[in-house]
Amino acid sequence: DIFHELENESYANLFYKYTKDDVKNEVIEYPMDLFTINSKLENNQYTSLKEFEKDIRLIFCNCYTYNDIKSKEYCSGKILESIFNEKWNE
Repeated sequence: DIFHELENESYANLFYKYTKDDVKNEVIEYPMDLFTINSKLENNQYTSLKEFEKDIRLIFCNCYTYNDIKSKEYCSGKILESIFNEKWNE
């Protein structure tokens, strides 16, 4: 449920699927996106909620590492993370 609420947010489109071109110079060691998380959910690859949360948080961590603090991507990541935190803590 949380995933689908997050996925339907307008800010989520920036994090839906990364491409190799998005990760220049391999700054991001472990790329993650919503498409991958959705695939893992559909294929029952998560053995715990912690694993799911870790992948979601990896998206935000990568976003803040890779993007400038004033960029649209960074700001969208902050908003989406805030929405996730609110839903996760319910």
